Amino acid sequence: DRAFLDACCVGFDDAHLPAGAAGESVEAYLRGKNDGVEKTPRWGESITGVPAETIRRLAEEYAGAKPGMILQGYGAQRHANGEQSARGAILLACMTGNVGVPGGGAAGAGFCPGHAAAMMPVPENPCRLAIPAYRWTDAVENGRSMTLRQGVRGGERLRSDIKMILNLAGNCLINQHGDINRTSDLLRDESKVELIVCSDLFMTPSARFADIVLPSPSLLESEDIVPPWISGDFIGVTNRIVEPLPGCREEYDWLSDVAERLGVKEEFTCGRTREQWLRRLYADMRRAEPELPEYDRLLRDGVYRYAPRRPFVAFAAQRAGEALFPTPSGKVELYSMTAQNAVTEAYFPPIPQYVAPPEGYGDPLAKRYPLQLISWHTKARCHSVHANNPDLAATDPQRLWIHPTDAQKRSIATGDVVTVTSPRGSVRLPAFVTDGIMAGTVAMAQGAWYAPDDEGTDNGGCVNVLTSLRATPYARGNGQHTCLAEVSK
Repeated sequence: DRAFLDACCVGFDDAHLPAGAAGESVEAYLRGKNDGVEKTPRWGESITGVPAETIRRLAEEYAGAKPGMILQGYGAQRHANGEQSARGAILLACMTGNVGVPGGGAAGAGFCPGHAAAMMPVPENPCRLAIPAYRWTDAVENGRSMTLRQGVRGGERLRSDIKMILNLAGNCLINQHGDINRTSDLLRDESKVELIVCSDLFMTPSARFADIVLPSPSLLESEDIVPPWISGDFIGVTNRIVEPLPGCREEYDWLSDVAERLGVKEEFTCGRTREQWLRRLYADMRRAEPELPEYDRLLRDGVYRYAPRRPFVAFAAQRAGEALFPTPSGKVELYSMTAQNAVTEAYFPPIPQYVAPPEGYGDPLAKRYPLQLISWHTKARCHSVHANNPDLAATDPQRLWIHPTDAQKRSIATGDVVTVTSPRGSVRLPAFVTDGIMAGTVAMAQGAWYAPDDEGTDNGGCVNVLTSLRATPYARGNGQHTCLAEVSK
């Protein structure tokens, strides 16, 4: 769709490169103008293993669909150079003119604007420094070395290592973060993190690393406003149907006590209890959306469904020329000067293009670890929630999926207990031989609880014993799906 590319995009062809561009346009790259390699389906097959004819057929189906939508969701970008997957999907949406039209899509997760949400007011953080969430372990190990190159924002560098962690209702302290063995060593070293406080329902793998463990009430023991995740046309509440077990306290209550000890309880609570805050925040929501029922009625009914809304079409105004895209140029930046000028640890091109990843098939490490390891979300858990529920675990047992070709080479049959090894650790679990996964690739569901033996081998099927903490180059995000491994009986 040349008309859309010319009017709404920057950098697709040489004629629309931004001033100061030091690299090639998208079209020049695709045609192999500089490297002599045309980015054909056959070229794509050599990297992905997907047959060229399948790539060609899918390309023709998508290009011919009017409108056509790519809903990438979350997952495709969780690879070593995952930003390029997201940028590539945006490029396809722009090339086919599917941006800003009903039934189309600008790629990405595809979330629509939600309704008014009840959010506690948060004052400005006087620190003003921030780091990428995925790099918190680096800030534990040697935070003072972290600069703009490692993704520090709000200043040139960190002024301190992380010395205290409050881990509230989360299992990312250990279980859901890459390279568990490295993280475990860091958290056990009391010269680094000096205090870890965890509040949760269960003694999770993360809670086992805490100095102070504070039991929290479950949703059956507390009252709360419950909006859908990110977007949805309903809102609900949880009603307290039983009193909390002895010793279980809401986080707000014990944090209020800490604030009192520090002499700032009034500033922290604004003079309100947790229940008073719920009513105040809900009143704010009703002012924004008067159709909401009164709070006591919502408590009685349990859920409210909003009146139907007009369908949302992202970037329709931008396509019509009535508004600018939220970028420095006001257009879709297929060539990004921001990316060109960014300070990164690894190469990051200003256009979406293929960059060979570390621990990819071409990595010399593949001679020792020849299999690609990926993971997925199982129906038995929500991330690591319910991993301790044996009835749910029975619906989808934790197993290693392996292709018959790879299994035969290793004399592995379904049900055999195998050891999966990466440069970072080992996991022992049963094998599941299936042609539902491609040869050269193995997979295990994410979220199983870390359960190491005395020798450090995990027997819980926790994939993050194997994954790396190598952050993606630009967002410094989660690249855990790029992982080389080997399997043995």
